[in-house]
Amino acid sequence: MGEFSGKVVAVTGAGSGIGRATSILFGQEGATVFLIDQDEASILAVAEHIRQNGGSGFPLKVDVSNDAEVSAAVQDMLNRLGRINVLFANAAAQIAKSVVATTVEEWDRIQAVNLKGVFLCCKHVIPVMQKQGGGSIVISSSGHAFHTYPNCSAYAATKGGLLAFMRGVAVDYAADGIRANCVIPGATDTPLLRNYLRDCPDPKVEEGRIISGIPLRRFAQPEDIARAVRFLASSEAAYITGTWLAVDGGLLAQG
Repeated sequence: MGEFSGKVVAVTGAGSGIGRATSILFGQEGATVFLIDQDEASILAVAEHIRQNGGSGFPLKVDVSNDAEVSAAVQDMLNRLGRINVLFANAAAQIAKSVVATTVEEWDRIQAVNLKGVFLCCKHVIPVMQKQGGGSIVISSSGHAFHTYPNCSAYAATKGGLLAFMRGVAVDYAADGIRANCVIPGATDTPLLRNYLRDCPDPKVEEGRIISGIPLRRFAQPEDIARAVRFLASSEAAYITGTWLAVDGGLLAQG
């Protein structure tokens, strides 16, 4: 089954896109996958897909920005299996607005999901990993941490913050055998991207603009990112912590 056979993997934002693809991949590798998302119907469907293909998946309806819900979810995982070997903190929200057009409520919400949500998941999972002697945390950041599109200031701020947060986690908990890294997806064909395009004045023009700037001239597929997450979580990356892996079709290579 692979090195993740018998391991426990928690994936946030597991109901669609990158989270869905990563959950399915870990399920194929023999892991028990806890599927964390606010959309209960979507994670029920992913769990069923994993089970139909011989894997094990448990859906957990959770708002990652809510401390009590995250704490309860981690306790649920411990009650069921007693450990968490991998955390893929992937849940995200996005809006397409300029700074002036962004409301305070929208700013607070995107910060709560994208940044606070990762903090809360790490806050509650790290003690589990300390007690069991180690683990791997992979955080989904974005190329927006380095350069951004028009009307993405709030989103870019969270993704840049995640890089700094990841480095702190890596330094603080390396002695406990816990590794922390970021995956940097490029433009990936997910509902999040499609929602961004839908909100643009001319979605087709914006889609063409984005693709024309990618050396490989296509959007990433969620499975492209899932394989990178699997690598970062694996023993093959045993000496990798505190850094990031871009899976972006060459976008960042252009400067």
